[in-house]
Amino acid sequence: MARLRTYIPAYLFLLPSCLLFFCFMFLPIFKGLQLSFQKWTLAGYEWVGLTNYQQIFVDPAFWKSLSITGLYAAVTVSTGLFISLLVAFWIDPLSGKIQGFFKAAFYLPSVAPIVIVSILWGWLYNPSFGLFNYLLDKFGLEPVLWLGDPDVALISIMIMTLAVGQGPNILILAASLGGIPKDYQEAARIDGANFMQEIIHVRMPMLKPTLTYLVVVNTVGSFQVFAPIYLLTSGGPNGATKTIGFLIYENAFKKFDFGVASAQAVILLILVMIIAVIQFRSMSSDLEY
Repeated sequence: MARLRTYIPAYLFLLPSCLLFFCFMFLPIFKGLQLSFQKWTLAGYEWVGLTNYQQIFVDPAFWKSLSITGLYAAVTVSTGLFISLLVAFWIDPLSGKIQGFFKAAFYLPSVAPIVIVSILWGWLYNPSFGLFNYLLDKFGLEPVLWLGDPDVALISIMIMTLAVGQGPNILILAASLGGIPKDYQEAARIDGANFMQEIIHVRMPMLKPTLTYLVVVNTVGSFQVFAPIYLLTSGGPNGATKTIGFLIYENAFKKFDFGVASAQAVILLILVMIIAVIQFRSMSSDLEY
C-alpha cells in the first residue's frame, strides 16, 4: 500500500494523457470498427455483418485507389529519404552556426500548415499564370497541365511532397550523424578507407536505427495522405490521384455510406500495421547501436 501511494502522483500526471488517448483515439477506432459491420439508413444503423467488406473487395475503385496510394508511398518515402540523407551528409561537416541555419531553412516549410502549402503549390501549378509553366515558356517548352493531366497529376503531388516534407527527416538524420563518435571515422581513415567507404561501412550502419524509424513513420504517413489531394485535385483528373484516404472521405461525407468508409478505414489500418511490422522486422534484424 505504501508503494502504491508513492506512485499515485505519477499516475495522476499520466491520467490526462490517458483520458485524451481513450476519448480521441481508442473510442473512434472502436466506433469505426463497429460501423464497418453496419449500414446507415434514415431509420438508424442496421447490422449487415461482412457485407461492407465483401462490397469493398469486389470494387475496382478500391483496388485502384490502393495501388495509387502504394505508388505514392513507395516513391515519396524512398526518394524523400534519399534526398534527406544527401542533405544531412552535406550539412554535417559545416560549423555549428551555419549548420543550424540550414537545419532551420530546411525545416521551415514543414512548419507551415499543409493547407497553406497546398494553396501556394496550386498557384505554382496553375496552367495560365503558374511559375512552372512560366519557366517552361522561357525555355521554349510547351506548358504542362500539372494537375489536369492524368499522367502528370500524381507526379505533381509527389514533387510537392518531396519539396516541402523533408525537413523533419533532415533534422533527425543530421542529429544522428552528429551523434556518431568521431573515433570510428578516424579509425576508418587510418585503415585507409576513402570518403565513400567511410559512409557505407561506418556511418550508414550507425544510422540504421534512425533510418528504420523514419521508413516506418514516413510510410504510415504516406498511406494517410489526404489534404494535398483534397485541395489540389479532389481525386482527379479521372481518378488519377484518388488515394485510399480520399476514397474513404468520399464514401463517408459525399455518399454518406459510413459503413463502407469505416470498413475501408479498418482495412487501411490493418494494411499499414502489417507493412510497418514487416519493415521494422526486416530492417531491425541487424541493427547496430
